[in-house]
Amino acid sequence: QINVLQAKKKFEILDAMLSFMHAQCTFFQQGYSLLHELEPYMKKLATELDQLVIDSAVEKREMEHKHALIQQRSVSFFQDFSYDDSKVEFNVDAPNGVVMEGYLFKRASNAFKTWNRRWFSIQNSQLVYQKKLKDVLTVVVEDLRLCTVKPCEDIERRFCFEVVSPTKSCMLQADSEKLRQAWIQAVQASIASAYRESPDSYYIE
Repeated sequence: QINVLQAKKKFEILDAMLSFMHAQCTFFQQGYSLLHELEPYMKKLATELDQLVIDSAVEKREMEHKHALIQQRSVSFFQDFSYDDSKVEFNVDAPNGVVMEGYLFKRASNAFKTWNRRWFSIQNSQLVYQKKLKDVLTVVVEDLRLCTVKPCEDIERRFCFEVVSPTKSCMLQADSEKLRQAWIQAVQASIASAYRESPDSYYIE
């Protein structure tokens, strides 16, 4: 009887193993069937992925081309506004009315006091600037006859000067000491010229 019981246990173990193998086989067959059903979708997804890679490469080339064009335009823009520091001069009797023009850094009047590079000019007894070429002129000082100009040394930047009007002040920075002196002299000369043209128009106590 003991041998019979032992043999029966062996059969039970073998039966359990066989049932487990059948279960595993069924599981993998179901998995294969499911993946087989997904195969068309997977192929479609792979095709779309390949197309996305191609589109991305094309877009990258286009962006690089646009970036190169923008850089070229920027260089051209700065060249249009560039001038030789060794030939800095101003002319209060210029035929086009522009006494002096060039790049200056302007300190913003906001809480952050940021500095922005702008193209400034003195014309028609006004101090004006443009953000970009052909932009509308922004008037900083409407009438230079009401202003004074002075160099500023006690500031974190070099080559600074300040244009002060009765209502506000404008802190500016030139690219060199020579340019700073030229701008200060140009503003002073413009003030004097404006007074000569209409000496009785304004009176400051």
